[in-house]
Amino acid sequence: MKHFFTLILLTALTGWQSLFAQTFVPIPVSGFNADIVAEAGNSALAATSTVIDGSNHVIHTTAFATANGVSGGITPTGNFVSGTKTWQMAAFNANNALYMAVPSNAVPNTVGTGTLTLTTPAIYSKLSLLAFATEGTATVSVLLTFTDGTTSNAGTITIKDWFNGTPAVVTGYGRITRTNAPMTVDGLTTNPRFYGFDFNIPCAVLGKSLASVTFTQSAATGGTSRALILALAGVQYTPIVYSSTHTNAICGGANGTLTLTATNGSTPYTFRWNTTPAQTTATATNVPAGAYIGTLTDANGCVFTVNDTVALISSATITASASAAAICAGDPVTLTATPVSGTVTDYSWSPGTLTGQTVTDNPTDTTSYIVSAKDAFGCIIKDTVDVVVKPTPTSSFTVTPAIICLGGTNTVTFDGTATTAATYNWNNFAGATVQSGADSGPYQISFPGAGDFNLQLQVTDDGCVSTVTTQPVTVSAPPQLNITVSKSPICAGETTTISFTGTASADAVPTWDWGGGTVQTGTGFGPYDVKYANTGFINLTVVDGACTATAIPDTVKVIQLPVPAFTPDITQGCAPAAITFNNTSRNADSYQWTFGDGATSVMEDPSHTYNNTGVYTVTLTATAQGQCPITITKTSLISIVPMPIALFSSAPGQNITVEFKDADFFFTNNSQNGGSYEWDFGDGTGSTDFSPEHKYEMTGDFRVTLYVTNDIGCTDSISRAYYKVIPDLVLEIPNAFSPNGDGINDRWEVDGLKARPNATTEIFNRYGQIVFKGIGYSQWDGTWKGQLMPFGTYYYIIKPAPGEKTYSGWVTLLR
Repeated sequence: MKHFFTLILLTALTGWQSLFAQTFVPIPVSGFNADIVAEAGNSALAATSTVIDGSNHVIHTTAFATANGVSGGITPTGNFVSGTKTWQMAAFNANNALYMAVPSNAVPNTVGTGTLTLTTPAIYSKLSLLAFATEGTATVSVLLTFTDGTTSNAGTITIKDWFNGTPAVVTGYGRITRTNAPMTVDGLTTNPRFYGFDFNIPCAVLGKSLASVTFTQSAATGGTSRALILALAGVQYTPIVYSSTHTNAICGGANGTLTLTATNGSTPYTFRWNTTPAQTTATATNVPAGAYIGTLTDANGCVFTVNDTVALISSATITASASAAAICAGDPVTLTATPVSGTVTDYSWSPGTLTGQTVTDNPTDTTSYIVSAKDAFGCIIKDTVDVVVKPTPTSSFTVTPAIICLGGTNTVTFDGTATTAATYNWNNFAGATVQSGADSGPYQISFPGAGDFNLQLQVTDDGCVSTVTTQPVTVSAPPQLNITVSKSPICAGETTTISFTGTASADAVPTWDWGGGTVQTGTGFGPYDVKYANTGFINLTVVDGACTATAIPDTVKVIQLPVPAFTPDITQGCAPAAITFNNTSRNADSYQWTFGDGATSVMEDPSHTYNNTGVYTVTLTATAQGQCPITITKTSLISIVPMPIALFSSAPGQNITVEFKDADFFFTNNSQNGGSYEWDFGDGTGSTDFSPEHKYEMTGDFRVTLYVTNDIGCTDSISRAYYKVIPDLVLEIPNAFSPNGDGINDRWEVDGLKARPNATTEIFNRYGQIVFKGIGYSQWDGTWKGQLMPFGTYYYIIKPAPGEKTYSGWVTLLR
């Protein structure tokens, strides 16, 4: 099979040959992703990072070949030269190739897109790649990125297989298997091959500093071909500087010249001027008057253009002059054209349409007059004369204020136009006194009396005189102001009368500020009836002509209405009941209380004792500063009820000794005015029954207390002592029980032992074996260690206490 490659670019296609004999130098870059060169050691597998074809091959150096007894190899320096181009591969002990494949083909260790970044960005006019493909051709697109962030598409490269492609930079270096020793080499002596690709930087971006080159593999022959970019070289470039010059043509001949000069850029240059016929040298000669375009094309084919004009000049001359170099606006001037050499005819002047050798004009502004005439060849010759039109000064001025109150100061400000050398005639300021100011001002003036006056100004500047400007001034007499208030202080919401007692003209306009008050009646200067909710400051301003006067403010003091409010600490009590009233009134400083039972108080927070039962209404009157009394009444606020009285009797009564078996007491409640009852029987138990019955379950002397509470929480109590309970003098012992689970007589128990906590009880079967033992009050359920005892008779021994009688006998267990 014949292997080859083609390069398709946006600018030019040149194969590997140089476009011109320019020197390509290596460009150091980073961004390689694979180490494909075995350079040291005795294992191509260990010296590289990946295979680069489908049959497990890589590249090796001659040094590696010698060390391992094989042939072939590329130069160990990685430096490759072809004519004026030099490429330098990256170090062989690190990544030294951009290994690419179409991503969808899933070739191991490849990338679909890779970028080589210049170590040092620089400007280049041409680039050259050192590259090859394996497993068939590979199509790669190229994108240039510059340091200003812009990019340029440089086209696509179709890279042919490393076997048999032409023309080649390097051939016949062999390929080696990526294995440990022994390794084999094939392809010698004509394959594999490296190829070079030269292309111009597009003219549109020529002169920009290159930052990186990005490659993207977009197609692969057979689906598995791979592209390998080894190195980048370029022709360094300094941006071109170019310009043109010319010499004009003399009237009557075509004898002008045009010259285009350039430095830097890419040489050689070619030139073209669009003369008739076109001239292709840097300098075009024998050029008639006219506009021309010069074209410069550099060695890259980039085109640069200039525009230049050759003018037609005459050998005859004229001189233009004016009767006066400077005039005032509106004055006439005489213009004259004088021939200096040659024959001159047909005079005309601009601006305007005047013709003739001598003319008269009336310019309003400084004007450059151009006189045109014809020489003997019909060529136009010209000269210029300037006539300065001195501006006529303006005398406008302002008076602030134009209407003023007597005693005030007017500011007179010149706002016309004049130079610093101008003189000003103010006509004595119409009799006003000048307080400050000179020449153009500004001036501070004041008038001695009221009236109407006219100020005038005329300005003279460099011989030019302005018109007279007149400004009127009116001086007014000020009003006299005074305010009276009929009543102050007042209660909030009350009305007071406010009157104006000063002097002012009939045309005067008052402006009142009532300080928050609300006008009830009144207009103009009043009088006014005004209602106030809060203290207000009254202000009056009167505008009388140009005068504005402000009265001394007056005050309507407002006493805020008291807001009486109170709460008692309780609203219900038992007689006698002491109640404290919490006064929460606002805006008050004195108080009057009535408590509903005939009693009164002037204290702020009084306490009052209600001695009798009943329902009472309480009234509070709050006053502020001796005025504005406000009363609040709370009807049926206080309810006083009788105190409860605790009283009871009992059977048996106090201090009567009762045996434990008979310790069942009946209590009779004789209390009055109660609502709820609580009994404390002195043995840790109690009751809430009205008249309870209580059985004591222990011996002792007991105090009984009754607590009586009515519906509003008033409480009374009474205690009675002692209620005496002693142990039974003779124990009552049952002689049979039936533990059959029917809930009746299921346990053998001696109730009197409740009063003897230290008593011991033992029960024996007919064999003398103990089947139960208890201390104090205890019950036998007819079992021993959880087992039911058989029916029959059992012997018991009860020892109530040391020194007391011991009880013994028989008990029958029935089923």
